[in-house]
Amino acid sequence: MKLYWYVEGCLLYLYVASMGEDFVERIDLMTFSRDYVKVKSYNNKHLPLNVYTKYLCGPRKLILDMDREKIYTLNCYDNSVSLIDRGKFLFEGSWYVGLYPVDGVLYKGCIFVVNADSNSVSIFDIGEKRVTGQFKVGSYPQRILYSKKHNVFFISNMNSGEILLIDPEHYTILDYVMLRSSPVDIAFSEDENYLYVANNCFDSGGNGKVSIIDLKDLRIVNEIDVGKVLIKISKEKDFLYILSGYSNTFCQVDLMSGRKKEVYCGEAPLDFVIFNNFAYVASSGDDRVYVFELMSMEKYKVIKTKKDPSGLLIDQ
Repeated sequence: MKLYWYVEGCLLYLYVASMGEDFVERIDLMTFSRDYVKVKSYNNKHLPLNVYTKYLCGPRKLILDMDREKIYTLNCYDNSVSLIDRGKFLFEGSWYVGLYPVDGVLYKGCIFVVNADSNSVSIFDIGEKRVTGQFKVGSYPQRILYSKKHNVFFISNMNSGEILLIDPEHYTILDYVMLRSSPVDIAFSEDENYLYVANNCFDSGGNGKVSIIDLKDLRIVNEIDVGKVLIKISKEKDFLYILSGYSNTFCQVDLMSGRKKEVYCGEAPLDFVIFNNFAYVASSGDDRVYVFELMSMEKYKVIKTKKDPSGLLIDQ
């Protein structure tokens, strides 16, 4: 089944990080042929009977670097970052980056890596292939975004319940926004005037909530009840897309009408990416990527993957 937006001569790949087998799969979305790269630990000696599983790296997050023609994986089991050559699709090596790296963003030749277990952000110099600095943030940080418009890092801290604004040059806290629940994922509006925050109410056991923050005055202007145990959020035109782990659902929220559409997306969903009119959702429990057509929110295709697909990336 060929996706109908395919343009002759244009290659389009879906990359899938397999946390359970330490593979990154590259799937051609025209032919659905695939190849693999094995991610290897930088040093297994420091992993005596790892609490997650024995001697796995655990690739969790994928980052595309078009300038350097690289793909980076953040590996949460052995606390490392790995480099893959994008063109040759070859593994180049792994390096220590910090305790439980869960997210990262490119900035001035470095990857700023969120380390959930040390409440910090590491600065990994890509050229030198080493950590050159680190700064403290809030409790159990989850996501980092860089705003070119505001020249600020935004970091969500789940346990301390705030969004921090960090100076990217001096790594100091410029401001913060307190929330009434636990912020997990964050996404900008297209003009970077608003920040959308996916929150969970772990203490009360209540439903999830999306907070909309006006970045002009850092004020919460609206909140939307949606899902439970929210994992990821994305803003596309007039819609929000939210992944919910409790109900194993992928939800579309029309920001104009408030109407919601929700579909089952497999057991233990961990990530999704959107490209053109399709959403690709990784189900780590099913070892599948489910493809949904966004206008109808109907399942369009199912792609079998290796064990525990956790991070997704589209590359054209």
